[in-house]
Amino acid sequence: MLRMKEVNERRTERRLQYRWHIRFVRNTKEKPLPGQIYDISSKGMALLCRAGKNCPHPDQLITTNFGVPYFNTHDSFDTVFFNRAGRVCRVDHLSSQVHRVAIQFAEPLFFNPGEQNIDESEAQKRLESKAQLIIKTKEKTTAYGEALARAEEKTKAEARARAIAEAKAKTEAKLRAKAEKKAGTAIEKKAKAEAEARKKVKSYAEEIAKVKSKVAQETVRIKAETTDTIAKVKAELKTKTKVHTRPKVQDKENTKYKARQSTKKDLLEKVDKYITDRNRIYPPFPLVPLLLL
Repeated sequence: MLRMKEVNERRTERRLQYRWHIRFVRNTKEKPLPGQIYDISSKGMALLCRAGKNCPHPDQLITTNFGVPYFNTHDSFDTVFFNRAGRVCRVDHLSSQVHRVAIQFAEPLFFNPGEQNIDESEAQKRLESKAQLIIKTKEKTTAYGEALARAEEKTKAEARARAIAEAKAKTEAKLRAKAEKKAGTAIEKKAKAEAEARKKVKSYAEEIAKVKSKVAQETVRIKAETTDTIAKVKAELKTKTKVHTRPKVQDKENTKYKARQSTKKDLLEKVDKYITDRNRIYPPFPLVPLLLL
């Protein structure tokens, strides 16, 4: 600590102490490493960094990227950003975890950060106010970032849902188109089948009409032939009746004649028998009176 006081006494420029983050690189091939400003002047600065292999060592050249408060007449101040290369003058081991590195700039700043016509208490007040503002801004930024992340996540979820819905809609559209095509094919087949059926029905109707016409013609012809045949048969029967009527009448007269002759013969036989029986019972009578009877 005594050495530090002696060093501070040899300083020709007052330094500004504040705690802001800083980035530094030891060479252009590595990624920037984080640190924190301890104090700064126009010719150099001191920064805090983690102890370890990434901590710069004395006489090493590093490049820093940082911001310096530039106070004005208002209550606040502007921040001027610098990118300066510098040589490590000293490394103080504050603890096993933190080291303080003193750097001398190769090119000085255009103003003296610790000599801006403002007392140290006012500077600290403004810095603290700025720090609080930065913290609040970071909180707001964090909240906004979280809200933005949630909104983006919601947007992504909606986009995924929309993509899924669009994919589903496309699938349904394809299925609907396929179904409509199938239905159209079925309708075409049905229409074709109905047309063929109507054609067949028409053909069958025409065939039936032809058959009916032919049947009607045949019926008329058969009726005519039947009528002619019946007329001819009747004529023939009439002729045959006329031919056979007289022999039948003659046969009937002959039968009657024979019956009369048979009756007369029977009567004569009966008369003869009666006369014979009478002559046998009674004496004979003269023949002439009996014949007269």
